[in-house]
Amino acid sequence: MQKPDIPHNEKERLKELRRLNILDSEQEKDFDELVELASIICGVPISLVTLVDVDRQWFKSKKGLDVESTPRDVSFCGHAINDDEIFVIENTVADKRFFDNPLVTDDPNIRFYAGMPIKSENGFNLGTLCVIDTKPKKLSELQLNALKILSGQASKLIELRDKKNELQSKNEKLESLNDLNNRITSIISHDLKGPINSLRAYINSKYIDSDSPKDLAQLFPLVKSNLNSLNELVENLLEWSRSTNDVNFTEVKIKDLVFEVCYLFEGNALEKNNEIKCGVGDNVKVIADAAMLRFIMRNLINNALKFTENGEVNVEIEKLENKVKIKVIDSGVGISENLLERIKLKDKKVSTKGTRNEKGTGLGLQLIREFLSIHKSELHIESEENKGSIFSFELPLASDN
Repeated sequence: MQKPDIPHNEKERLKELRRLNILDSEQEKDFDELVELASIICGVPISLVTLVDVDRQWFKSKKGLDVESTPRDVSFCGHAINDDEIFVIENTVADKRFFDNPLVTDDPNIRFYAGMPIKSENGFNLGTLCVIDTKPKKLSELQLNALKILSGQASKLIELRDKKNELQSKNEKLESLNDLNNRITSIISHDLKGPINSLRAYINSKYIDSDSPKDLAQLFPLVKSNLNSLNELVENLLEWSRSTNDVNFTEVKIKDLVFEVCYLFEGNALEKNNEIKCGVGDNVKVIADAAMLRFIMRNLINNALKFTENGEVNVEIEKLENKVKIKVIDSGVGISENLLERIKLKDKKVSTKGTRNEKGTGLGLQLIREFLSIHKSELHIESEENKGSIFSFELPLASDN
């Protein structure tokens, strides 16, 4: 038995196959109708739309077979994808390449095979539209031409399917961003007004004498607190605006990004006698939008420092099978059971004061969840009062890890 050769562009071909996200997908009527038509035109009991994977040929659609796939090294389609023309074996038992093939000597007892490559829009042979018989056979020129046309239709169906998925993904993203925009607008109208109205009330109060140093000294901490709240809110909103306008998934070296963010908060940590530890030793890469990931880490570390004093904030990663778990762990005041339940209600905005009465807007946590949702991930929170908290999430590993 002769095993099929590996195409010269195999790495790129497989990458294209993965990009199309069609392997192991659900049965689809359009593909089923193609194999039915191929079977009728060619007068054969078996017809297939196959996709050749690393070590298997998987059947997107099938007629006359019950199995979902067969090994690639015994496949006829593995041979067919090495050329752009139709691949025909009129009598397998008379062909030295296939006479002892398990698919010939055993079920489904192939005696005739004809397969035309299915080509992606980028020019890669993904698999075939093939017809099979249990007895030797010769197709007419008309039948061969029809098989080529049907293979072209299979290529177009895959292309249309890809475009449909892209459009659906974009629509889902637009809906998500529109929903987020509506919620952010609501937050702005409420949270921006609060500190501004508070400042206006303080400054215009008849109890405040602008010529009195004592009154102004009492006013200063209140002004500072409200301005800090406004600054945090505006920074979060600007980051949201920059990040969600153009989502760009790339390979991100998590170690570099974490150290960059930790460095930003060294001064904040020293001010509260905290130590930031970034236990990220491996050069692990994840697939993420770098701007969003930077925002997530910045807010989680800032939040940990807000509720920790004379303690530690640790950033750790745990490499799983196909993902990386990123954890921000603090030794701070922790979260009461009641408050934790409120925080876990994703549609609720919860703002609490830090160890030095630092105010928050509650917007950061909402945006973290939104950004993780775009990454098809979610935030997990573990906490115990007076012992600290762990905030964690997972991201997919880059392929070269």
